[in-house]
Amino acid sequence: MKGLTFIQAKNHWLMKLPVSIQQIIDDNLSGSVTLLKRLIIELEKELLQTDLDAETFMRYITEIRRRMEMFAVIRHFCDELILSHNVTPAAYPQNYLAFISDYRNFWERAPYLMARNLEKIVDLKDSRLLLHSNSGTIREVFRVLSERTEGVSFYQTLSAPAEEGRIQAHDLAEQGYRVTLITDAAAGAVMPQTDFVILAADQMNPTSFINKTGSLQIVLAAQEFNVPVYVLTESRKSNTAKQGNQRFTDIRRQPGELLDQIRHPRINAENIYFEEVPNYLITGFITEKNDKI
Repeated sequence: MKGLTFIQAKNHWLMKLPVSIQQIIDDNLSGSVTLLKRLIIELEKELLQTDLDAETFMRYITEIRRRMEMFAVIRHFCDELILSHNVTPAAYPQNYLAFISDYRNFWERAPYLMARNLEKIVDLKDSRLLLHSNSGTIREVFRVLSERTEGVSFYQTLSAPAEEGRIQAHDLAEQGYRVTLITDAAAGAVMPQTDFVILAADQMNPTSFINKTGSLQIVLAAQEFNVPVYVLTESRKSNTAKQGNQRFTDIRRQPGELLDQIRHPRINAENIYFEEVPNYLITGFITEKNDKI
């Protein structure tokens, strides 16, 4: 906040965002790519339908980045938009609307490229895949593949505690796939009948990746049964910041989500949503570039 007084900085961090954007920030069911798609739609609405001035809009972007910096795709979008801020005020809001349109069009190609790269590496015909959590990237890639794959079926974990795996299971079933819902704890039990594990990532790093808790135990079970594990994700989720992992894995959700009706002074809950998985435990990453990070 270079150049701001203490009062200005304090007011900045206390800034109230539109309700629709705050709801996206509070969403603990959707994957990061899905959150970004919704965020882009709401930002376009703000630019088109309100009297938002350029300075306030950029404060929105800075605040969104601060609150959602654990999601690499959100960070990427905000940083790219901020870097594009080199036009005269007279061009507002068309300058940002044009940026958002170009950004969306570029990344809408990613699922098609990732589907192509996945098919190059994995023989999907008549295969059974195990999925965890709820990833917009995975759902979009298999939407692309739905018309040209034969016999693909899924084990889908419920993904405690929010059980957002139900959302992914329903979406895949609507695409025509056969899906079997399982508890997170049953991942090891079905691993002998699994051909491949496909995970997403909220963040990639040179030595590890970050994903929903439960990912590490799935990867370890896959190793025990010699099942290949691929992480299907976009290259923009790459992060080189040394402090990135620690900040991401420190995220806790409300303990009440675990405690439910339990009320006892000696019972506490740690509602950890994300965890770090070493890269050496997986078979490989598949991105739209298909490059190693």
